[in-house]
Amino acid sequence: MDLIVLLISLDIIASKFLECFTSTVGVQNIQLQRYSLSRDLLEKLGIKYNVWFNLLLTIFAVNVAVLMLYTTFSALPYQLLFVFTGFFLTAVNLGAAHSNYYGKKNFITELLLR
Repeated sequence: MDLIVLLISLDIIASKFLECFTSTVGVQNIQLQRYSLSRDLLEKLGIKYNVWFNLLLTIFAVNVAVLMLYTTFSALPYQLLFVFTGFFLTAVNLGAAHSNYYGKKNFITELLLR
């Protein structure tokens, strides 16, 4: 189970990196951001700094979650919850990366934008 948790952690971070990378390449204008909160943050921080700050925040959150998983919440159900949540986050990040790269909606982004 330790190896699975490690691989899911790396998968979450790698998929977030791909999403951040495609955001910097694909979103050239601040007005292309759909959500007003993201657009406001992009206007204040600049698009590249905001995107990479989100990656650092994700790395920090995953590290804290894994630390808590092995110190406080060490039971198997918590590890399974982390694994399934990691699968969901990875799917969402990869869907967003795909949508950013190709510039059109896919199955995952259609579900999220409903």
